Amino acid sequence: PAQTQAGANPSCKKWYVVVSGDGCWAIANTAGIALDDFYKWNPGVGECANLWPGYAVCIGV
Repeated sequence: PAQTQAGANPSCKKWYVVVSGDGCWAIANTAGIALDDFYKWNPGVGECANLWPGYAVCIGV
């Protein structure tokens, strides 16, 4: 992906580009991953306060 969230897992194999209105739980749920894994793979999102539309987040390693 062109732009990734800060600190995203460098060995990520699957990405999702955030759109306006997304939330961390919804992204994790749709991807079929645990919310804890989402936060672990994307430490830059904090507690979802830094989820930026247009940036890719890791949803699979």
